[in-house]
Amino acid sequence: MWSPEGAASARRSPGDAGQARRSGARSHPARGRFLYMCARACKARCIVEFGSSMGISTIYLATALRDMGGGRLIGTDLVPSKVERARANVAAAGLSGIVELRVGDARETLTSGIVGDIDMVLLDGAFTLYLDVLKLLEPHLKPGAIVLGENALEQASGYIDYVRNPQNGYLSRSLPFEAGRGNELTVKTG
Repeated sequence: MWSPEGAASARRSPGDAGQARRSGARSHPARGRFLYMCARACKARCIVEFGSSMGISTIYLATALRDMGGGRLIGTDLVPSKVERARANVAAAGLSGIVELRVGDARETLTSGIVGDIDMVLLDGAFTLYLDVLKLLEPHLKPGAIVLGENALEQASGYIDYVRNPQNGYLSRSLPFEAGRGNELTVKTG
């Protein structure tokens, strides 16, 4: 079984995208390793992913959950064919028991079924909805929760201004790798 952590049986290094490549999808191994490390660093038990697409980031995040003893990842995507592909990729990685993939508008699919605290959020869908999705999830974010925004550009409908304003309960900054992609790392402070 594939494992980006390099479990003894797999003998692969963290961030290995072998399963992702074999599934026909593309993934940047350094990005996958970073996601895995973030999930491990915050000791995530519950992760929400907006914009699951083909499930490659989902696999890295769910592997971190598995390697820490389990948890739950709720992913959502608007496009049914992408969710189908994501489910197949997640199943091929042996992670179906940890991942729940929902189809539809995240502003609807994430309004229910979230019990307890969220430890980590990956925003990787329509960046114009990032602020709406974040505000929907805010009541569930525990202090110290990590929020990663992919393509969180200035045009992201106020998202950047919101998370960079400490009065809103976050510390945030752009990440210095993959310049121009708009990668934003945010931590819930209160």
